[in-house]
Formats: sequence, C-alpha cells, structure tokens
Amino acid sequence: MIATLLLAALLISAPGVATAPAASATPGAAPATPAALDEAIESLMGTIDGHPSPERWRALGAGAVAPLARIATDPAALPSRRARAVNGLSHLGGRLATATVSALAAEDTAPFGVRAAALEGAGRLLGAAELRARLAPVLLSARRPADRAVAADVLAVRAPTECPAVRARAVLEAVADRPGFDRALARCAASGR
Repeated sequence: MIATLLLAALLISAPGVATAPAASATPGAAPATPAALDEAIESLMGTIDGHPSPERWRALGAGAVAPLARIATDPAALPSRRARAVNGLSHLGGRLATATVSALAAEDTAPFGVRAAALEGAGRLLGAAELRARLAPVLLSARRPADRAVAADVLAVRAPTECPAVRARAVLEAVADRPGFDRALARCAASGR
C-alpha cells in the first residue's frame, strides 16, 4: 500500500510534470548541488541533540522531499532515522511529503516511533477535516495503545471538535493505558471542548 502511494506520488512529481512546489520550502535557500543536498540531509539526519528546527528542514528545499521519502519508507533503515525523515517531510510539505506521511500514519505495522512521527506530521500537513478522516480510525482501532494516544493528542490540538471522541476512547482504554491520554484530555479541557 505504501509503495503504491509513493510510486503514484513520485510519478506525479517526475521531471516534466507540472506540480505545485513544496508548500513551505524556502525559495533560493536550497543547497546548490545534489552532493550538497545529500550532505545537508545527512547533517540533519545525524543531529544528536534535539530535533532540527522546521526552518532548517525548509532550507533544504523541495529537492529534499524524494530522498527523505525514500528513507522514511525504507523498512531496512533504523526506525529513529525513518522517524526523523518523516519529521523533515512534515515541515517541507508538498504532494509526495503529504502522501508519504499520510501512508505511514495509517500503517498499523510501522514501528511506533515512525508512526508517531507520521501522526504528528499529519497534524502539520493536513487540514482539520482530512486529519479527522485519517486519524479517527487510528484513534478507534490502532492495535497499540500508544498509537491511539498519539492520535488523540494530535486531534485534540489540530481538530478539537474530535474531543468527545478522544474522551470516549480514553474511557475504553485499559486502566494501565489511560495515562497516555492525559495530555490529550488536558488539551481538550483547556479548549473547552
């Protein structure tokens, strides 16, 4: 499924096909050569302390989307590396980035860190209506309680009209898993939803 979505997105963004530029890429700031782009990507992928800022990801430009999508969907890559690539995609935007992040957010077998990054990234890339449509199934039926909790948190922030569903899901969780929903529930309460 992910491979099919990515292939379609790559074909859409192939050279010679008119596409919209990455929504948040910074014009003129991208590395000048493919080698410089690869070096800049690896530099951000290897950041040890914290996460690269959204501005640092955007400075890579739209040319970084395809390499980051390959890393994000590579089952042989370390999950932490894949999650970092997903994070970068969510700050770059564009069709391929959105397709990749959305597919990984829906992938129930993706490693937790990768799926969590994709769920959070979907919150940055998708409008409220599409986000509700994509994350509601995760909230309701993801096999891992942690995935459901991340979906709840993203919905509480980006689509607060889903707070009743977040509260209903939290009540259904096993007692041991309910603390994972505390942040989402607090955010719902703070928004008055």
